[in-house]
Amino acid sequence: MEKENESKIRHAETFKDQLTLRSIVLGAIGSVVITASSTYVALRMGALPWPTIFVAILSLTILKALGKTNINEINVTHTAMSAGGLVAGGLAFTIPGIWMVNPEAKVSFFTLVVVTLCGTVLGLIFTGLIRKHFIEGERLPFPMGIAASQTLIAGDEGGKKGRYLFSSLGFAAIFTALRDQFGVIPAALTSQTLFAKNIFFGAWLSPMAAGIGYIIGPLYMGTWFLGAVLSYFLIIPLGVSSGIFSSVDAATAFKNSMGIGLIVGSGVGV
Repeated sequence: MEKENESKIRHAETFKDQLTLRSIVLGAIGSVVITASSTYVALRMGALPWPTIFVAILSLTILKALGKTNINEINVTHTAMSAGGLVAGGLAFTIPGIWMVNPEAKVSFFTLVVVTLCGTVLGLIFTGLIRKHFIEGERLPFPMGIAASQTLIAGDEGGKKGRYLFSSLGFAAIFTALRDQFGVIPAALTSQTLFAKNIFFGAWLSPMAAGIGYIIGPLYMGTWFLGAVLSYFLIIPLGVSSGIFSSVDAATAFKNSMGIGLIVGSGVGV
């Protein structure tokens, strides 16, 4: 009965209650910040942990503090902020190709802004065109999106779910501060014995990575882990020792290219 009443209340919310001026302003500001920070992280790390869960919690916290909000307004705000991460991925993983082709190339700020806006608009158009097929027709699993929605619902409902959500957030924050700011916890567990044998395998100590593994599930996480084991225990050390690769860098480059090829090939095959 409570769920039915809650559903009726949410459906009773008008469009004006959901798409508010503050949701647009907060979403726009957050999107700019997330785009800048995510682009830096992507260029620095060569990978981009999508900030979907972070912006969901951020939107929830800010709007709850401002008062008189609802789950749909929070969803609008966090969706707008999340777009910044997608824009950052599009920039960080494509624009550097210009300098790969021509190291002397020069790209003006105005050109970069125009490319960014055009890419964003095209992304919105094509997303709208294929949404029905992939979201409603194929019903493909989107663990990150599902996790974001559950995060918003748990935070909005409060109670036991809310305590779990914000206590885990606090634990992750303390753990990361002890690791990165104070150096009390090592960033990764490694073995010099393995390194001496060209086996550069280690365990990154990260609450974020553990959370991602929980979200995507054991099958995909296990496949990811298996690929790492095959790469670092077989392909790289055996390839270098047998003379197939001239160096560890060459073996690593082959491993990276093969990984991208498998991802793209699997996507095309499906």
